[in-house]
Amino acid sequence: AAGSHHYLSIGTQPRRQHRIGAESARLRLMGDYFDEGGAQDLQQFVLLAQSARGAACVALIKQVLSHPKIYVFGELLAVQSVQDLATTEHAAVLALLNSFAYGTWADLPPATATELEPAMALKLRKLTVVSMCASANMIAYDVLQRATAIDSVRELEDLLISLIYEGLLRGKLDQRAKKVDVAHAIGRDVHPDELPRMAAKLQQWHGTTLALMACLEQQVAGYKDEKDEAVRRKVELQANIESISEKVKAQQDLTGGGSGGGGSDHYGYGDVDMLGEEGRTHARIGARSHKSRHAGASGPGRRSQGDYYR
Repeated sequence: AAGSHHYLSIGTQPRRQHRIGAESARLRLMGDYFDEGGAQDLQQFVLLAQSARGAACVALIKQVLSHPKIYVFGELLAVQSVQDLATTEHAAVLALLNSFAYGTWADLPPATATELEPAMALKLRKLTVVSMCASANMIAYDVLQRATAIDSVRELEDLLISLIYEGLLRGKLDQRAKKVDVAHAIGRDVHPDELPRMAAKLQQWHGTTLALMACLEQQVAGYKDEKDEAVRRKVELQANIESISEKVKAQQDLTGGGSGGGGSDHYGYGDVDMLGEEGRTHARIGARSHKSRHAGASGPGRRSQGDYYR
């Protein structure tokens, strides 16, 4: 155990090796995405089973059940020679193959479970854990122990670690809380009886997706209309600015650029009323007051300079 949360730490390496290992793990996970459960390794056995009969077919099935990389069996079950075992003395082998494809450890009869080869027993326990982790985000150790008939916590953790290393499960082992936090588990074979339920779920998902797409298209259309309206208003505003600028320039040219003329103010803006009525009134009062002061300075009480030279 390592860390404050007592999570099981798998592999501690220097930083550079850790980066290389992380990249290798990422590439391995990408490959597992397309070959989860060893479907490619199963192909050679499917080809051989098409021509195998009786005991030869039984031996082939046992090889598949013991293979360390094969965890899916649907294509092998679909081979006619395998299905023909149901009417022979080898029907129990076909039932065992069905248990590995669709079932768990609890589905095995006790007598059959005790007769399993160690490699087969280990694989079925792994498949049982995978099935449980596929439908839960967290599972307690004791639940997994009861489902797999494993008494030792150490043995269970070894099983979980092997699942993680093989890419069948992604998660963290919390030793303090005695639980596993699940991030991902591979998918197992789908039983034919489950196909209608899966088809209904897919149909519901399809309807939800269509509704979501329609909503997105409606929002995109609304955003497009808003963008077009913004562009139109920008063009209209620019046209108004240019029109006003041309009118102001024409008015300046008409008044001679402020060099005087009827009705023009000091700055040459023509008819543009810069002062307003109140401003003009104050201007007139101020002009009269200035004129009166000049007139009073040369009035009767004082003589002008010209009076001394008459």
